[in-house]
Amino acid sequence: MFIEVKLGLAVIFFIWMLTRSLYKKATWLQLTIVGLQIFSVLLLIELSITHYFPEFLEAKWFIGFFFAAVFIIAAAKERYLSNNEQQEIN
Repeated sequence: MFIEVKLGLAVIFFIWMLTRSLYKKATWLQLTIVGLQIFSVLLLIELSITHYFPEFLEAKWFIGFFFAAVFIIAAAKERYLSNNEQQEIN
């Protein structure tokens, strides 16, 4: 039962981090949010694969890397859009 509680908390943390926006935030805050988003997805993958899908243990780092890349690309896109908007204002 303890794993279900940990997995439930990881899902809540993951969903909460998905709702965080990087748009027009300071660089240090953007990096912190992206780091926490990556940590949340890696934690969720670790808990779910280790306890429910052990046949995917060898692929968990690949899956984690893929999701981390998605968060990094999304952050770069938001940073690019916010920089372009600031340049248009100036």
